[in-house]
Amino acid sequence: MASRGRTLKYLAAALLAAFCLAFARTDTTEKSMVRAILLEQGETDWTVGLLYQAPEASADSSEVSDGIGFAAAQGPNLERALNNAASLLPLDANFRLCDYLLLLPGSSWQTISEYESLVLTRQCGRTSALMAACDFTCEDLSEATEESGELLTALLQTLKQAQRSSPRLYETRTDGGLLLPLLAVEEDVLSVQPEGWFLSQTEQTQWDAQKTAVYRLLTGRGEEFTFWMGEHPLTLRRPLLSVAVEGDGSFAVRLDCQTAADSADPTPEELAQLGTLCTQLLQERWQAGQDLIGLGACAALRDGSAARLDPTKNACPQLRTDVAVY
Repeated sequence: MASRGRTLKYLAAALLAAFCLAFARTDTTEKSMVRAILLEQGETDWTVGLLYQAPEASADSSEVSDGIGFAAAQGPNLERALNNAASLLPLDANFRLCDYLLLLPGSSWQTISEYESLVLTRQCGRTSALMAACDFTCEDLSEATEESGELLTALLQTLKQAQRSSPRLYETRTDGGLLLPLLAVEEDVLSVQPEGWFLSQTEQTQWDAQKTAVYRLLTGRGEEFTFWMGEHPLTLRRPLLSVAVEGDGSFAVRLDCQTAADSADPTPEELAQLGTLCTQLLQERWQAGQDLIGLGACAALRDGSAARLDPTKNACPQLRTDVAVY
């Protein structure tokens, strides 16, 4: 009897495993797996693009593979445009692998807010999706991929390369602004530009390469940060930021970085210049209402007070930034 009971248990376990495998496969390979959503907000309508993997592709993999397709449609509002785009897919859309949200020209902070609300109510995406900005439209992408889908695969590969500098959708709830990597197409070649696209409730502008690099150095978003301090580039990596409150209430910010292998060693003057650029950006962001590196929390921790310095209420405190390499 004991032997028969064990046999039944093994049989039940095997049947359960087979059922789970069949369910998992039905939930992935028999659906169009959306990998990225492209949002384009016009004055009177919306355009939504869906970058997806066809059912016959290895859709259950997070790796880029063949079978990438693109569908785009318009609608009077975001939800209708999304439904119209989803209806063009080979099979029902599945957003489980939707890792990227791309903002196209015309998009704003409102675009992000409306999409996040739709994600939370309809689960048509993920709040952990990485965000980037693009200088092309859905129509541009459709025309470029009519003859070949290689550009679509390249788009996913480029997005993977930009992951370290890409903020996530849920970060819009707590941050005073986000700097997005900027993707561009030049002669059918996709690339991540050295410039960045800054977006907040009140700002929507492209930053130059140096300001973008300073912001990413301070926030640690990225792998390498290149600055032109003179006639040669200075490339830093692995920044370690520390903040100290001094006796007079001012802040001492320090950045310890490695110099990239192919970069010349910086001079003391260049490091001082870079420190000044960091201080200027921190002050600029504070005046815009963004405490970029948590100065308020640092002061509250030192003073043991629940009240924090607030960039929307308090003037920017005195601070200096020192940059060192090792």
